[in-house]
Amino acid sequence: MTPYRVILVRHGETAWNQEGRFLGQSNPGLNEMGELQAQVAADILNGEKIDRIFSSDMLRTFETSQIIAQGHNVLVKEMPFLREINFGAWEGLTFNEIQNNYPVLLNKWLKDPFKVRIPGGETAEEVWCRVLEGWKIISTANSYADIVAIVAHGGSLRLLLCHLTGLDPSRQWEFALGHGEIIILEKNGDIYSVLDK
Repeated sequence: MTPYRVILVRHGETAWNQEGRFLGQSNPGLNEMGELQAQVAADILNGEKIDRIFSSDMLRTFETSQIIAQGHNVLVKEMPFLREINFGAWEGLTFNEIQNNYPVLLNKWLKDPFKVRIPGGETAEEVWCRVLEGWKIISTANSYADIVAIVAHGGSLRLLLCHLTGLDPSRQWEFALGHGEIIILEKNGDIYSVLDK
């Protein structure tokens, strides 16, 4: 049975985020601002009942989820399925550096990230497929968990939001998630609806 309520949380800020670098599957932890953002998210969620917490296994998401879990007496289940897209050769670079070094590929990727592969990285289609596999595990293996929290990344959470709300994944950019931001959804028939903040 799928959860009645799903709480999505983007990880707090890292030094690379602050510098405008593409993180992907590189693994920096939270910086001071990121720890504060995670604590603010935890404080907001203290009033929510949470049965299970699932997190990407990257350090920045795990640190965020651990801060949230402290107020709920629940263990965090790490899931590689929820990782951010692997940016391959672009990881650690700023947008301007990518634009200077890979102008043609960047243009193609911006037009269709589902078909274009970054050198050494993933397509958005591959991320979509693994995020859906992760959701399948979350939604079918936890019959007692009516309310689950998922702590992950901007890219993987946008794709999951498309799936949960019944949108085509190409519309992922309609969802903007800041660091430490929370989106709460409730089951509404076969799909989920985003609750007003």
